[in-house]
Amino acid sequence: MKDPEAFTSDSALSCENYVSVDNLRNLKLFSKIVKPLRINLFSVDDLNLDNVNELITSDEAKKYNVTSLIEICNRTVGKKFGLMDFRQTIRDTIIDANFDIHILISRKTLEEDSIENLKRKLSELRNKHEIIAVKADDIKILKWAAHDRRVDYITVDLLSSHLTIDKALCSLMKQHNKYFELTLSPLLLSDNKLVSAAIRSGKKIFKLISSTNTHFILTMNPKSCYQLRNGIQIRYLAQLLDIPFNRSNKSVFDNQLIIALKNTMKLDRSNIVDGIREDG
Repeated sequence: MKDPEAFTSDSALSCENYVSVDNLRNLKLFSKIVKPLRINLFSVDDLNLDNVNELITSDEAKKYNVTSLIEICNRTVGKKFGLMDFRQTIRDTIIDANFDIHILISRKTLEEDSIENLKRKLSELRNKHEIIAVKADDIKILKWAAHDRRVDYITVDLLSSHLTIDKALCSLMKQHNKYFELTLSPLLLSDNKLVSAAIRSGKKIFKLISSTNTHFILTMNPKSCYQLRNGIQIRYLAQLLDIPFNRSNKSVFDNQLIIALKNTMKLDRSNIVDGIREDG
């Protein structure tokens, strides 16, 4: 018997937090796949704020109901809105559109081989993207990233050659209110040995995350549109890593939305202070 939560419209809200820009090359196919899955929020890697604006104003994007967080939030100009108000606005917009809307978030995943290179990239790119994630095999780089306020996620590869997470990193992540991003696409591979390795690694990682009560979110990082899965499917898949279904309810939409909205509000030029916007 399926969890009753799967049948409520509010819990059906889904985010793909790590989608390649290549998946948007064919918007018609993209829309055809994500519409029945009811995935409506997408953090698109290597897409900056200017790219998003250019894309959503195109005729093709309008045809397939592609928009952005900034575009939706701009409808509230002149109103005193806080973060939770914006969150509810996005939720209402999706549900009112009967899930036929695609909201794009600009994202950059940094994979640097030194702290100095990471610092330089963060300085260059933070104001160009709503989401910044860091991925590295060097735990020293990850521990530095956990301190930096410009970093939103540390992305975890279940097929990394060695475990790059320890209790000290988890404690730092919790202390600085950062999130681990667990990518589950390796669980869909056809190679049984690789899948088994991903499951073993994922279980060890979640055990560390769980023992320190550190924040996490779940994503697929699909190599093609056909690997996309909605939030309910991702949460069931995550059970292979011993992640309880009832502990992952905010890890497939709510946490991603709140983080993206915080950054959107900071980056939007019409923003005066948190939640108060100027007219015109």
